[in-house]
Amino acid sequence: MSPSSLRAVVLEDREAIRYILKNILAEPLNCELEFLSCYKNMKELKEKPDIIFFSAQLVPYGELIRYRHEGAKSIVFGESFAATSVLWWRRRGADGLMDLRDGLETWRDCLAEVLQGRSAATPSAEDAILNSDPEVGLQTLTRREMEVAQYLVLGRSAEQAAKTFGTSVGTIKNQRKSVYRKLGIVRATQLPWAMGNGIPHVTSKGARVHNLHAEAPTGPYLSPDGD
Repeated sequence: MSPSSLRAVVLEDREAIRYILKNILAEPLNCELEFLSCYKNMKELKEKPDIIFFSAQLVPYGELIRYRHEGAKSIVFGESFAATSVLWWRRRGADGLMDLRDGLETWRDCLAEVLQGRSAATPSAEDAILNSDPEVGLQTLTRREMEVAQYLVLGRSAEQAAKTFGTSVGTIKNQRKSVYRKLGIVRATQLPWAMGNGIPHVTSKGARVHNLHAEAPTGPYLSPDGD
């Protein structure tokens, strides 16, 4: 495939990130580039893209990477991949993982690897992969545990979660304990870190509230006894 024949789609709603990707893709590769701001708009694409760049914050939970089964390459990018989230993205169909903490040259290297049919990751994402554990991470959560975790990461209480999900406080606390155990954390302040870029577009009253600079656990994984 020649560079001029490459068709890329970018799922991203932030202008600054769009500008960066345009500089990486449109000009150096001379490719056709289309931006989307909502995942559901991908259904309206008239032509299958060769490669799709997915913002980790805009892909709904439970969705696999669209068009991958049709041969399109896929790269997921975000602010800070954690060891507890990278395997989850890989299992959802990401061929490449780009961390915004890494330089533009590493992004181009990752893109080149993916276009040649190989899995790739920028250095920060690769470090997360090397430190990951198949038995610990988002990929181990059930659907309900993920829903509860996404709700609790907003700072909501077990009582509020019980009311929202129509269950008992005891059930929520048991699910919370299971989430902590499966993510290798011990307290609520570690939850945003543990979910990392596995929290797609978490919102409160329509505003993005995802905080990637939350407290990370130190030392080996522990059994959750705290809140």
